[in-house]
Amino acid sequence: MIDNLKILCAPVQGISDCHWRNAQNEIFGGPDAYYGPFMRVEHGDIRKRDLADANPQNNTVPKFIPQILACKPSDALRMVTALKEMGHSAIDINLGCPFPPIALHHKGSGLLQYPEEVKTLFKTLRAVDDVTYSVKMRLGWDVATQWREIISLLDILKPSQVTVHPRTGRQQYKGELLLDEFEALLSACHYPIVYNGELKTIDDIIHIKNHYPSITAVMIGRGLAEDPAMLCPENATPDNYCELHNRLRDAYIEQLNGGEHQLLMKLKSLWQTFLPNAPRKSLKAIKKASSMAKYNIAVNELFYSLE
Repeated sequence: MIDNLKILCAPVQGISDCHWRNAQNEIFGGPDAYYGPFMRVEHGDIRKRDLADANPQNNTVPKFIPQILACKPSDALRMVTALKEMGHSAIDINLGCPFPPIALHHKGSGLLQYPEEVKTLFKTLRAVDDVTYSVKMRLGWDVATQWREIISLLDILKPSQVTVHPRTGRQQYKGELLLDEFEALLSACHYPIVYNGELKTIDDIIHIKNHYPSITAVMIGRGLAEDPAMLCPENATPDNYCELHNRLRDAYIEQLNGGEHQLLMKLKSLWQTFLPNAPRKSLKAIKKASSMAKYNIAVNELFYSLE
């Protein structure tokens, strides 16, 4: 698409699981690599659905990189060990998750305000043989200069790349992009930098590359969740959007055991991001659907309206 620039698919919690990744790749395409939503430890164990999602047998995309949540070293080591046993040799570390239930427990972007904890985490993970790490991070948790105490710690891991979303965790996905601090980080970091944040069109990607010619890649999450054809607009047809939806629906029918209500809630969560510019009437009908029968009617009407 753009010479010497890789396009990476960012993880989007609740959306970009292996079913979505595989379908997006096969129907629309575009990304050079796909990153999984972060794996986490709950109640002393790795979540089973996270292990299943990271299983190479469940991922048919050209390149898949699992991600772990930056957390206490013992939990992180458990996840890395499990992923290595699966055959993964490249793992991404999430230092960017902005959601308070995560961040306020010294995890994700919340860990950026504790450099000593980051140092201990990196030293623990560096001790694992035959694993290459990358890092995805914010500028800080509540102060945009907190990265300055983290940047030297990257030498412990020697990451293959550092993906930066130029906001603080407190900002979540709102507010201005703090590009002055991003530029300072770009100058200070001697590892390849990947830009992430507010990339919704191909023109956005071109603008970022022209403005920051030294970046090696861009990572796109919500832009692809909203429009899976973003990178390949020639594939933006109602039939393709419908096929993506139907493949996900069929996968979730097979995966979920909670009955119609659980399936309905899972599918509705897809529409929190998917095709936000579709007719509002159709999107509202999907949101209000109280049964799978009503949901299917609303979805079919939406795809029909796109023709």
